Amino acid sequence: MAESLEKNEKKRVEEQVKRLGAEGLEKAKKKLDDAKAEHDKPIPNDILAKFPIPSVESISWIPVQSLQQPGTGRSLTVPQAVNAELKQHIDADGQDLPFFLQYDNVQV
Repeated sequence: MAESLEKNEKKRVEEQVKRLGAEGLEKAKKKLDDAKAEHDKPIPNDILAKFPIPSVESISWIPVQSLQQPGTGRSLTVPQAVNAELKQHIDADGQDLPFFLQYDNVQV
């Protein structure tokens, strides 16, 4: 599939080069360069200043439940607040693995 896509793209570019000719390619290059120059212009400060800045109190935080498993034979160095329901769900999944894992549960 990749080879087919590459082959088709090369063919498309060759046909477009033939169709546009040298003069058409120059016009397309100038149009592209003009668009790049317009895009690179800095946004005026007065336009940026028109956007209202919301209050920090309006930020709604996404609640995340986390659970860390240190791994078999290891212990956590930092105590954590444990969500009992999440811990019960994770513990029901089988035995501890030999490496550290952190589970993050987000309700959306």
